[in-house]
Amino acid sequence: MAKASTSVLDATSRPRRGFWRTTEAFLGRDWRTAWVFFAPTIVLLFLLDGWPFAQGLYMSFTHTIGSSLNIGPWVGLQNYLRLLQDADFLSALGLTVKFTFWAEMFKLTLGIIAALLIHNTKRYRSVMSALILLPWIVPGVVQALTWLALYDPVFGGLNAILGFFHLIPPGFAFLGSPSSALWAVIIVNVWAGIPFFTITQLAGLKSIDVELYDAAAVDGANSWHRFRHITMPGLRYTIIVAELLSWIWTMNNFQTIYLMTSGGPIDATRVVGILVYERAFNQLDFGSGVAMALFLLPVFGIGIWFLGSYLRADTKAGDADSSARLNFLSRVLWPIRWLLNLVLDAGEIGVSGIGRALRQSMGRSEEQPLVGSRGARAVLRGFAMAILLILLAFELLPFYWVIVTAFKTDPQIQSAQSLFWPSPWTLEQVKTLLTTTDFLIWFRNTLQVAVISAAIGVLASAAGAYALSRLRWRGSNLFSTLLLLTYMMPAVAMLIPLYQIMVYLHLVNTLQALEVAYPSFLIPFACWLLMSYYRSIPDELEEAAVIDGANRFQIFFRLILPLAKPALFAVSLFAVTGAWNEFFLAYVLLQSGNSLTLSVGMAQMVFGDVYPQGQMMAASLLMALPVLVFYSFAQRYMVEGLTAGSVKG
Repeated sequence: MAKASTSVLDATSRPRRGFWRTTEAFLGRDWRTAWVFFAPTIVLLFLLDGWPFAQGLYMSFTHTIGSSLNIGPWVGLQNYLRLLQDADFLSALGLTVKFTFWAEMFKLTLGIIAALLIHNTKRYRSVMSALILLPWIVPGVVQALTWLALYDPVFGGLNAILGFFHLIPPGFAFLGSPSSALWAVIIVNVWAGIPFFTITQLAGLKSIDVELYDAAAVDGANSWHRFRHITMPGLRYTIIVAELLSWIWTMNNFQTIYLMTSGGPIDATRVVGILVYERAFNQLDFGSGVAMALFLLPVFGIGIWFLGSYLRADTKAGDADSSARLNFLSRVLWPIRWLLNLVLDAGEIGVSGIGRALRQSMGRSEEQPLVGSRGARAVLRGFAMAILLILLAFELLPFYWVIVTAFKTDPQIQSAQSLFWPSPWTLEQVKTLLTTTDFLIWFRNTLQVAVISAAIGVLASAAGAYALSRLRWRGSNLFSTLLLLTYMMPAVAMLIPLYQIMVYLHLVNTLQALEVAYPSFLIPFACWLLMSYYRSIPDELEEAAVIDGANRFQIFFRLILPLAKPALFAVSLFAVTGAWNEFFLAYVLLQSGNSLTLSVGMAQMVFGDVYPQGQMMAASLLMALPVLVFYSFAQRYMVEGLTAGSVKG
């Protein structure tokens, strides 16, 4: 009887083992564990990214107008075809391209220069890295309001500085003239974007073997030759990754421009994002608005497709298809590579020509150095330090302006006396802010939203990134690319369907709407950052843990997460800063004073041309202070986490 029962058990168990082996052969060795880890990520992305995107895409093919939540009749491609004849859209598209092109040119150039100067600085390197990163972590509303105050034609500090050197006429209105407004907002975007390029290129410089420079110097290569043929090729990976990400951010960015100019004057700064917002929420033409927002989606999709291939190359997730895409990309981008080589060749010719002219004027031969080695080093160090100090001054000037203005009295601000130093120092602006506004309520609401949304987003990202980077299962490459695709989605395109979803769920004018929505903005970027860091952890550690009897969950919580602490700090700070920073979704969803966040509340303190500069600078200081304090404690981990995986190998 026992033998019979045993045979029955064996017979019933064999098919089950065969089934699991078959599924593992088809779906991957770790597919069951992977889906457990990836489930929170896919749920959040489907509900708050996938479904709104699908609804928005469908809406772009309909005639949806008015305040009703019902989607209008199907009109096919009419919304998209009308855009080709829409003068407002074509003008906004041209401004967006111009804004993005010049902002990216300056950010990349100045970021590389700052990274080279900091990398070659022996003392205070970590301090300079921390200082130059500050503009990137400050909330966007603080950036906009600070530069709005600096640009003020009467009370602004920029007029005083440039006027002192007779570079501009007195009372020059940077944001009031159509010819200068776009360049003024480009400067703000460059100011906020230089830190990202600096940190990523610093990581790239650290990965270049120093022996290459020594060997080139022995062969007679000068500084320019070493930069041209060693530094630039060594930075290729970080430049491509940083540039593609920054390009997407800049194309989608319109919050700062809206807060500073609202698209004016005379539509001189009305980029596509602002026009979409006006068309959808002011004119209530949601179908046309979404079509406008999605018009450039194919371009973003191609860029993200190649970015995903580039990031996956030479990793576990890399495959033959990724290599084929990279080869195709190298052929497509040959004009850019040719133009870059042309610029570098021109630079090399220029440097050689200047050196030759100086030698002739000094009566030296081609083999003789211009100056002695010690003198040359001193001159170069002095010149490099001067440029670095100018860059640091540019990055830190707005912070100084916020601090000194926040401690001035209204008469001192209005008299424009002692612009750069309070006389006397006073807390009048802080007292007025706390007693006449709901600032403390806004602060409490923002803190609640930031903590809850960050906790949800970081936990889901940590688990999802582990599934995509460390486990073997079919679909990991596809979902990795989809993560980047969701990240490049225009925020304004998601704004319209998200608003409708929150109305259906009766979450409008509640903080819960933001607590649920914000993690979906964080997860794509956080997953990719954590994936890069996870891949840097040696596989042998996991294999040893498996031999010791640990399962995947024990490995994740006891091994991977402790080792990934720097990346987790970086993601956490990014999550908190993102929630602290976000404006438009909160602006659309929150209406009453008791539910406003800091960004919306501070924006409502500005009434037309009435700008209470003292209170706004005090509010900006108090809003930025928590992020700066958090950053000061986590700075070492955050820089390490941000640069993790940004270099190959």
